[in-house]
Amino acid sequence: MTSGDLFRVEFRVQNSVHKYYLVREIFSDAHKFSASRLITSGTPPAKAQINRCAALYGFDLELKCIAKASKYRIERFRYDVTDGGDAVFELERHRLLLSRKFRFVSKERFIAEYIASAPGITLSADEILQLFAEGKIPRGSTLSLINRVQNLHNAVAQRDGKVPSAAKLVRIYDTISANLNRPVLSSDDKAELKKLTSGFSARIRQGFYPFEQCVLFHDALCTLFPDDELFTYEVFASLLDAYGYYMNPRDVVSLDDAAAFAHAANPTLEQEVRHLNEQKFKVKAGGKQKRLEFFE
Repeated sequence: MTSGDLFRVEFRVQNSVHKYYLVREIFSDAHKFSASRLITSGTPPAKAQINRCAALYGFDLELKCIAKASKYRIERFRYDVTDGGDAVFELERHRLLLSRKFRFVSKERFIAEYIASAPGITLSADEILQLFAEGKIPRGSTLSLINRVQNLHNAVAQRDGKVPSAAKLVRIYDTISANLNRPVLSSDDKAELKKLTSGFSARIRQGFYPFEQCVLFHDALCTLFPDDELFTYEVFASLLDAYGYYMNPRDVVSLDDAAAFAHAANPTLEQEVRHLNEQKFKVKAGGKQKRLEFFE
């Protein structure tokens, strides 16, 4: 949980009655979204009461905040292809739920699972973890396969959370192609990449939905580089990552596929995050009576 995401106890007076509420807040798109539940009325709640309320209802409050943030994003953007309805709502819920799940997943595991799902990679996530943690090369692996895994790992390490520029796309291509006898990019290829990134940036500035634009960018990139699946895969993942969509590119190759995947995955993902919260949930008391803050 970031310093901006918090539970707190809020004191209110309603019809001359003192009431104490557990409040959950999340921050998205420079806005605060909150939900609350009554803990007790009259006297201030004891720490045990607050902890019990947070443990029982804290995640339900978080789900309400996520729904509010998702609805806000639907209304915030313009759209080229989708209608900004239920499909986008499910995608945004998925984005926010994933961001919470990955608080509990190691970066190494996330990268290993991403690489294992990439085109042409036949190693498991566990084998990839061992390869980089222990230098253990899986039996039967070819040099070409190990180079592909290493190249993709190096490309992921170059991500900085920003949308790749045309120059960065060239570096990604060079990293992905190392030791694989791939041709260097021509000046025409570089010019096309610059045109693509310029068009993408313009649509984002005009307020179009980032996820939709990432998918459209990927479609155009695949047309330009039909034989470079690993390159287009990593670029797509880098774009999604820059906007907080920690989704596997193979699950979102089209907008329809992405919406269907999110709709099917969200119930299970919600239960996973709920379980992780229950395992890790802790509340620490502090502050004044009229505004007590309790952090995980």
